[in-house]
Amino acid sequence: MGLPRFFPENKIHEFEYIPRYYDPVQDEINRRIDEIHAEMGLNDQKDGNTRIIQKGTFKRRYERQHKELKQSNLRVFVLVVILGLICYFVNRYFGFM
Repeated sequence: MGLPRFFPENKIHEFEYIPRYYDPVQDEINRRIDEIHAEMGLNDQKDGNTRIIQKGTFKRRYERQHKELKQSNLRVFVLVVILGLICYFVNRYFGFM
């Protein structure tokens, strides 16, 4: 008989591993079928989320983002100038300072 413990003792973890059936012949057949489809140009994409990266894709994306950023900065600059002019004329007309 030992002292009472606040935490239980660690037990050995047992894993239930069920091996899958592996057929090397079927695997070779599937690989060969995929190769033949690739040679014939019949590659049907199993996953619809894959995209092909084409040459110049990153450059076009960078240029588009850069153009949008320049337009955004121009809008902010124009708004600051307009608000500055409004503040100047309001101050001059009403004489707050």
